[in-house]
Amino acid sequence: MFTLNNENQVVLTVSEQTPMPPSSDFVFQALANSEFADCYVLTKEVKEAFRDPDFDELIVAEKHDATLTVSVSEDKMAATAVLTTAYGGELMSMEQAVEIIKQANITRGYKQVWLESLLGKQFEAMPGKELSIVIAKGQIPVAGKNGSLEKNVQTLADRVRQPKRREDGSVDMRDFGALASVKPGDTLMTHHFATLGKDGFNVLGETLKAKPGDEVKLIAGDGTELSGTDDKYLVATIAGVPVDDKYGMRVDDVFTIPNVDVKSGHIDFDGSVIITENIEPGMKVTAKGDITVFGSVESAELNATGSIEVKEGCLGHHKENDELSNKISCEGNLTISYAQYTYLSGNQVKIKSQASHCHIKAKNELMIGNPEKGDGKLIGGKVLDAKTMICGEVGTDKGAHTEIHLGHAAVLLKNRTDEIFEQVRLCNQQLEALESEFDKALSIEDADKQQNLLIEISDKQNLNEQLIELLPNKAAKLERAIHMLRDYCYLEVQKALHSNVELRIFNKVLKTARIYPPLTARIDKNKIELEFKTT
Repeated sequence: MFTLNNENQVVLTVSEQTPMPPSSDFVFQALANSEFADCYVLTKEVKEAFRDPDFDELIVAEKHDATLTVSVSEDKMAATAVLTTAYGGELMSMEQAVEIIKQANITRGYKQVWLESLLGKQFEAMPGKELSIVIAKGQIPVAGKNGSLEKNVQTLADRVRQPKRREDGSVDMRDFGALASVKPGDTLMTHHFATLGKDGFNVLGETLKAKPGDEVKLIAGDGTELSGTDDKYLVATIAGVPVDDKYGMRVDDVFTIPNVDVKSGHIDFDGSVIITENIEPGMKVTAKGDITVFGSVESAELNATGSIEVKEGCLGHHKENDELSNKISCEGNLTISYAQYTYLSGNQVKIKSQASHCHIKAKNELMIGNPEKGDGKLIGGKVLDAKTMICGEVGTDKGAHTEIHLGHAAVLLKNRTDEIFEQVRLCNQQLEALESEFDKALSIEDADKQQNLLIEISDKQNLNEQLIELLPNKAAKLERAIHMLRDYCYLEVQKALHSNVELRIFNKVLKTARIYPPLTARIDKNKIELEFKTT
C-alpha cells in the first residue's frame, strides 16, 4: 500500500490489487500501523485529495532526518543548540553535531557532556520535537581588587576617638591613655597591591579583558621609609607618634602641654601638638603636624599644616574692620565643638553643634551638627567659601543677617578665565601693531639695521601667535573646572532656612525673606533652585 521513493517521500499507490482507501482517516490509521508511522504526515494534502479522490499515486508523508541548529546570543556569551528530532529518518550523531558546532565557530566554553545530554533525549522524544540546551558558555572577566593600605599601628587620630573607661564604667573624656608610640623599624602600614583580575572569554573565543584594580599610593612621610619586596611595608625610622598622612603615615615627635598661656609662651613646633587643657587669650600655637586641644580656645591663633581638633568651645569677640579675635586655620580637617566670633578655615570643617557670628572657610565640605539629627545651627556671620554645606538650621527667627558663599573658588577661576581672554585680546592688538612696524621696517635703507629689526619683530610675532594658540585651551580647561565645581556645590538645610540669609552659589544670589522648610539649594538652569524635602 505504501512505498518510499528516492526523495524520501511515502507514496500511496492505488491499483487493482490495492483499491482506493475509503477515506483519509483510513490512510492515517494505516500509516500509524505501518513502518512509516514516525514519518511526517502530510495531513492537509491527504484530506484535500480525498475530497474528490481520483489518483493513482498520492504522497502522504515524508521522511526527515534529525537536524541541529546552533545560535549565539547577542553578547556572544552563550551558544544554544536546537535539536529537531527525526520524522522516521536518521538520528543526529555525535560526529554530525560536533561538525555543526565547529561551523558555528564555537571554540570556547563548550562542554561535550551538555551535547551528549541533548542527543540522548532524541531516543525518547516524539518525532519532530524541538529540544534545546546551552552547549557553550562564556566566562565574564573578573575585575581586579583595588589596592588598600592596612594600618598596623594606632595613630594619634585613632587614639583621641577612644577615651578610657573608668572602673565604674563611665568614660573619662580627658584621659585617652598613653600616646601610641613607635620605634625605628616598626611596621606602620602594609600595602596590599591591586590585582590585575582574570580575563574572560566569549563562546567565539574572543578574550574579554579584565579591569585591573585601582592602585593606591603609599608614600613615605617624615620619619618613615618603604621596605620589603616592591616596597610593601611602611616602617618607622625614628621614635615618635604615628600620624595619618594623605598617602600613608608620618612619625612625629609630639609636644604635649597642659595649658598655653603667658607661662608657656607661644608654641611653634615642627611636629604635632597636644594641649590637654586650654589655650588662653592672646596666645599662638603653630604646628607642622596636627593640633589637638582637649579644652577651649579663647581669642587665640592656631595654625597647623595638618588637622586641628578642639574638644570644647572656640570663643572670640568682634574687632575693628570686621575682624574676629579668635582664628583657627589648618590645611587638613578642622573639627570643633562650637564657636562664637571665630575665624575657622580648613579642608573639611566640622562643627558639632553651633557657629555664632563666625567667619568660616572650607576648601571642601562644611558640616554643622549631626546630619542624622539635623541639630546644627549657623547664626549670623559669614561662610566665606565651601563646596558643600550641611546644617540643621540657618539663621534665626529674629532674622540675624547670615551670608553663605558656596563655590567661591569657581568665581576666582572665572576671573582667571577673563584675564586669559583679555590677554588674548592684547596679543591680537600687539600683532596688529607689529604688522605696522614690519611695514615701516621694510623702508629702512640700512640693510643690517633693517635685518635686525625684522628679526626682532618676527620673534615678537611668533611669541604672540603662540600665546593666541595656547591661551584658549587653557581657558577651556578652566571653564570645564568651573562648570564641574559649580554643579557640585549645594546647601542642605535639614530643619529651617530663616529670613535675611544671603546665599551665593558661584555668581548667583538668593536672599530669603521668609522661613523655608528643609531643602537643598543648588544651581539649576543658571539660577539657584530650592528643592524641598518630602518626608
